[in-house]
Amino acid sequence: MRQKKSPSRHLAVSKEIATFKWLHRFFYSDDPDVKVADGLSEFDAGIAEELLRNNGIVAMKKNMLAIYDRYWRPMLPNGHNFALWVKQSDLDRAREILGEVLEPQQLVSDE
Repeated sequence: MRQKKSPSRHLAVSKEIATFKWLHRFFYSDDPDVKVADGLSEFDAGIAEELLRNNGIVAMKKNMLAIYDRYWRPMLPNGHNFALWVKQSDLDRAREILGEVLEPQQLVSDE
């Protein structure tokens, strides 16, 4: 004799599936991150990140040359080693916005 599936079990399984789909979209996006600017100080990268955020673009700054001592404290050899990353779909708008505030050599060109 076959047992009926309980509705609560079906609901729990569908929540798990929805969670895994969300995680997959989060970690394996079809819209990859691309570098829009490089050679920025941490201060300039923070300002540019905030400027993009205020215009609806999610940006992320990364320290591209972090060196750590034996206590895992960052030692920065020079101050202009930060890069700014955005989603590929926001790249053109980000370049347009940042073109007014950054030096031309700081913006990364298409390769």
